[in-house]
Amino acid sequence: MSVACLHIPHFGLRVATLTQPHLDGHPLILSDPHHGRPSVLDATPEARQKGIRIDLSLREATALCPSAMVLAPDPVAEHEQIRVIAAALDAISPLVEPDAGDAGTWYIDLTGLGRHFTSTREAGECILRLVNPVLRPRVGVAIGKFAARAAAGRGAPGTVSLIPPARTRDFLASAPISLLPLDAGTLHELHLMGIETLGQYVAIPRAKIGARFGPAGQQARDLATGDAHDPVTPSPRTLTVTEQMELPAPVTHHDVLMFVLKQLVYRAFRSPDLRYRQAREITIRAGLEHGRSWERGMVFKDAYGPDRLVRAIGLRMQHLELPGAIETLAVEIHGIDETTARQVMLPALRPRHLAPLSHAVSMLKQRYGLSPLFRIMEVEPWSRIPERRHALVSFDP
Repeated sequence: MSVACLHIPHFGLRVATLTQPHLDGHPLILSDPHHGRPSVLDATPEARQKGIRIDLSLREATALCPSAMVLAPDPVAEHEQIRVIAAALDAISPLVEPDAGDAGTWYIDLTGLGRHFTSTREAGECILRLVNPVLRPRVGVAIGKFAARAAAGRGAPGTVSLIPPARTRDFLASAPISLLPLDAGTLHELHLMGIETLGQYVAIPRAKIGARFGPAGQQARDLATGDAHDPVTPSPRTLTVTEQMELPAPVTHHDVLMFVLKQLVYRAFRSPDLRYRQAREITIRAGLEHGRSWERGMVFKDAYGPDRLVRAIGLRMQHLELPGAIETLAVEIHGIDETTARQVMLPALRPRHLAPLSHAVSMLKQRYGLSPLFRIMEVEPWSRIPERRHALVSFDP
């Protein structure tokens, strides 16, 4: 089995150079200016040579390299490039797996493609030709995904690095420890122990690694030795419905944004693929002025139809601060459920305390002009920030 890895380092920054080719070769920094404390999200090799590293504050980074260009993330352009490259790779092999933890990295199973290519190098060169050279792609070919990723990471832009099966273990021995799929705390601990290469990590007995770092550490050791079974697993094909609109004038008001979103959601639910169905996931992408973009994904606990989905989106976005004037807006609906209806409780079986409570609320509204009662609604139960898990909503039955 041979696996090819297409790797585009600093994917977000490389995508930005597609529309600004004059920036290629300059020190570039990726940072979100709308963040509370802007920090370095990524930096090109030219910027890293000046001492700039990830998580450094933007003020410190610009002090180290005043000539560095600061670019904001462009999620819409990145999504489009991912879609185009993924479609091109699907035309080569039916087994293509994107790396979920590293944007701009794909694994392609080359098994059975000998009738189309005379050698694995030719297959790798064909994969390179699918990508714009401005993105500086590189391809690694080895017996497994991990070795192919290591080969691609150590190769030069626009080249194909081949690792024969017999040399896999020796090649991985000199690779940096940062390639292992371990959390940042474990990698930092390994650095403190003086372990910098995979060869040093493999030299530790497997039992001791398991006692110190658990099953994840043992799995990482198997990857470093080339003994782990890591086949290419394509992402499941899911139904997605997309609708977009180019606004006649830039939008900055929240109410206008919600009106456009409502129109897009209803238009999507009128499509044959989504008619009489419900969805639990939606991604909103907005093109802003001056070539910038904004993206936000939402996942709901239950599957909703168009009416409830619009209300749920409005609840999530009621305190949203727009990062700029919106020129284009698109919604991508996925997580589609086949459920067409939901059984609700009969009115006679509902709790009886709601009637007196509703009467009390109406009396309070007559006296104070508004309902002073609130209820707690679950908004983002998976959020790591406690304040974002629930929201107070006015109780007005």
